[in-house]
Amino acid sequence: MNYFDYHILVYLNGLLAGSPLLTRLVVAVFEDTLKLGFFVALLWWAWFSAGDSERLLENRQRLVSSFAGGLLCLGTVRILLAVLPFRVRPLGNPALGLHFPIATESWGNWSSFPSDHAALFFLLTFCLFTISFRLGLVALLDTVFLICLPRMMVGVHYPTDLLAGALLGLIAGVFFVQRRVRIYLSKLPLHWMQVHPASFYATAFLLSFLMAHAFFPIINILLHIRHLTQFLGH
Repeated sequence: MNYFDYHILVYLNGLLAGSPLLTRLVVAVFEDTLKLGFFVALLWWAWFSAGDSERLLENRQRLVSSFAGGLLCLGTVRILLAVLPFRVRPLGNPALGLHFPIATESWGNWSSFPSDHAALFFLLTFCLFTISFRLGLVALLDTVFLICLPRMMVGVHYPTDLLAGALLGLIAGVFFVQRRVRIYLSKLPLHWMQVHPASFYATAFLLSFLMAHAFFPIINILLHIRHLTQFLGH
């Protein structure tokens, strides 16, 4: 445990220990998915918000390209979680001597470094800043105070988990909003939108929902299938 992580966690843990109301609020924000739905709403706002057709096309190219970047970010984080040394999450590390307000059972098998949520939402936040400063600012506040900070306060992540994820997301964001990259990646999806908008938007809404949840609904289904297969095999 490094000095930086430890002292921030001790400070935040002290805040929660001294305020049951703050503890309930933090847990409620952590568990509630409205903050994710709100972020998705910002993305769709950006999709329809431009005034002229040229700007609208550029914004949609950025969004489609960043969406592809989000998939790559999540995949990269999953690979890093598998190949990097396992890092026990704060809530599962008794050596810290800290008490966190949520149970440890569902987090014990997941390494904490880096944070996939930080990588994904900082990438998408960067994309929104390139479209609209106001949308980007609202997205940044959502990402920092409603998505990332509660995950640290309840002991799911160390500060450096979130910083590493944020750095990965920002680097990816800079790359995926480049003109050549966004034009190349958005060409087929935007053509699909023109040819058959109904299927495009149905798929886009589903994928934006899954993206906001870091595809955990699908991961959970796969885990249940694996457990069922193991049970039947016995």
